[in-house]
Amino acid sequence: MLGKQSRIISVLLATFLLISLVAGCEGSGGGSGGDLTIGVLVPTSGSEAYYGTDMLQSYALAVNEINEAGGILGRKLELFQADDGCDANMASSAASRIVSQGVDFVVGGYCSGATIPALQQFYDAELMMLISAANSTEITKQGFNQTFMINSPGTHALLTLIDLLNYVGASNVALIHQGDAYTKDLSDLCEQGLPPAGFSIATVQVMEKGAADVSAIVTAIRNSEADFVYWCGYHADGSNVIKQLRRGGYTGDIAVGDGSASPELITASGPEGEGVFVTSPPFVEFAVGGETFVANYRAFHDMDPNDTSFPGTYATLAYDTIYLLKTAVEKADSFELEAVRNAMQNVEYQGLSGLIKFTPEREPALSNFIILQIENGAFRLVTP
Repeated sequence: MLGKQSRIISVLLATFLLISLVAGCEGSGGGSGGDLTIGVLVPTSGSEAYYGTDMLQSYALAVNEINEAGGILGRKLELFQADDGCDANMASSAASRIVSQGVDFVVGGYCSGATIPALQQFYDAELMMLISAANSTEITKQGFNQTFMINSPGTHALLTLIDLLNYVGASNVALIHQGDAYTKDLSDLCEQGLPPAGFSIATVQVMEKGAADVSAIVTAIRNSEADFVYWCGYHADGSNVIKQLRRGGYTGDIAVGDGSASPELITASGPEGEGVFVTSPPFVEFAVGGETFVANYRAFHDMDPNDTSFPGTYATLAYDTIYLLKTAVEKADSFELEAVRNAMQNVEYQGLSGLIKFTPEREPALSNFIILQIENGAFRLVTP
């Protein structure tokens, strides 16, 4: 696992890679000739930079492979990346830079709270966006007909959680969220959807982001007699919650949502993380063809043989996103928005993350969620 300094270096290297990929592409987007420019909206700074870097590096691998095979309809691909910092204000500025670059399509979106503020700008600029990771149902509620969600939404996470609750035999669930677009959406879906499935909501707690002391939340959960805790937030704070729950005497089962599905959760939670479950996106190590992808990823990015931190959680979804775009453009035999949008709506693509096709609302028709558990300092696949 990379240390903090090494992760920063990795981000810088990824940024340098993208600068070299887009060198000379200014003004090339939007036309019928020249390179096909893809805008990339991901966090490469802040607490979620690990995920953004992982997505960025996966996009770059797919672009390189496609270019080596001749591009898309004879046009080579280039990337233009802007850092949203997992922050709404930064995302708005980053979206403006992407639009002003004259790109042809947009991919990315890790934090829902940073993705949603950018969607109006892309819609107004008549740009299709394929969202690889962000999965709040609030994205769909925006109603932008050129926005497609690649990662399973919170409704699929709820169904996966129900499978897990039945698997462990839990009945009384405590929920913890952080009030933002992703975490509150997931918590709300669980609060509404678990009781009809036969489960009680013991308590719903809200944690301030970055809070060091969550003892009040631990006490409230213990007093609620919850036998299961579902953390709906990101891993940076999730590991702290896990440690304080265990050190505070909570003995029931703990699970975290897809926002915490990272190897860093294992390292940061330490011994207290043993046994914690994850309702997770499709991890590359459990994917069909995953070994080949990992080898290609590591070779392309010239990674140290001892560095096992990348590829990570959203590598499969990000990689599939570029190939999904290629499939739709070739199906449409056009780069025009309406033609590609219609082709995307009806596409069926078998990728590393599974079979991808869309509902009329442009969400995944099939769930890609899996259940993992931390065991002996690593993730293992759980099949209820």
